[in-house]
Amino acid sequence: MENVIVTGANGFIGKTLVNALLAKGCCVTALDVRFDDVLADDPRVTCISVLNKDVPALAKEIPAADYHCFFHLAWAGTSGPARADYDVQLSNVKLTCDYIKLCAEVGCKRVVYASSINEMETYEYLQSDDIDPAGGYSTGKLAAHLMGETVAKMTGVEFIPVIITNIYGVGEKSARMIYTAIRKLIHKEHCSFTAGYQTYDFIYITDAINAIIAVAEKGKPFNRYYIGSGEPKPLREFLLEMRDLVDPAAEIGLGDLPFKGVNVSYDQFDLKKVERDTGYVNQIPFAQGIKMTADYIREEA
Repeated sequence: MENVIVTGANGFIGKTLVNALLAKGCCVTALDVRFDDVLADDPRVTCISVLNKDVPALAKEIPAADYHCFFHLAWAGTSGPARADYDVQLSNVKLTCDYIKLCAEVGCKRVVYASSINEMETYEYLQSDDIDPAGGYSTGKLAAHLMGETVAKMTGVEFIPVIITNIYGVGEKSARMIYTAIRKLIHKEHCSFTAGYQTYDFIYITDAINAIIAVAEKGKPFNRYYIGSGEPKPLREFLLEMRDLVDPAAEIGLGDLPFKGVNVSYDQFDLKKVERDTGYVNQIPFAQGIKMTADYIREEA
C-alpha cells in the first residue's frame, strides 16, 4: 500500500494504525477532530480536521492521489453516557455512510470498516425474549455495518467489515476493561466484575492492527473478518490470569455485578479466516500482553 486514508486517526487504535502504516512506507491522510504533535509534525501524514465539514468540503481538502484503502475507525460515544445516546449513535451511522461516499468521491476503491464484537449482541437480542436491549453503541455499530455495506455496493466501493473483539495494550488510556482493571490492581483498588461465565476474547493492540492491515491488503471484499486471539473462553479465566500476573495477592470481585446482557456465541465466526486469507498469525499471547500493559501503566503512575 502507498496512499491510505484513516478516520479517527488520533485515537489509541488510530495512532497505532497510522504508525504501522508509516512503517510500511505508506503516506497517510488522517481525518479527526484534533491531532497531537506526533501526527501533525510528520511530513508523511496529512492531517485534516473534520469539524463542521460535510463530504464535499472534505473531498476538496483530501490530496489527489491513488488511494489503496480507506480505514474507517472514527466513532463517538464509545464509553460513558454517550454510549447509550441515540443522537450520538445515529450520527455515527450517518457518518459511516457519508465517509463511504467520500471514499468513492476521492477514487478509493476499498474501505475497511472497524466494527465491534458488540454488534453481535444485537443479533442475540433479536432472537431472545426477556433480556435487556442491546445498547445504543451495539445497535449503532450493526446499523452502520449494514447501511455502510449497502452504500458501498451502490457506489462501487469494496467493503470489508472487521469485527474487532476487545483490544488492549500499551498506549491505551480509556475506560475499557483491561486498562481500568490493571490500573486498579496496581493502585490496590478493588475491581468489580460480573461472575464472568460469558464468553470473551481479547487481542493485543499490535496484533489487532497488523491483522487489520493484512485484511486491507489481502482480504476479500464483502467478507467479514474476526479480529481476536481466536481462542475465546469464559471471561473469568482471562480476569484471573490478569490478576495473577499483576497482583497475585489481590482479590477481585467476580460476581459483584449482575450480568444483564447476552452471551455471544463465537461459533458464528470463522476464527481462522484472517490467517487463512492473509497469512497473518497473532504474535502476542495474553500473558505477554498483560505484562507489557501493566509495565506501561506502572511507568505512567
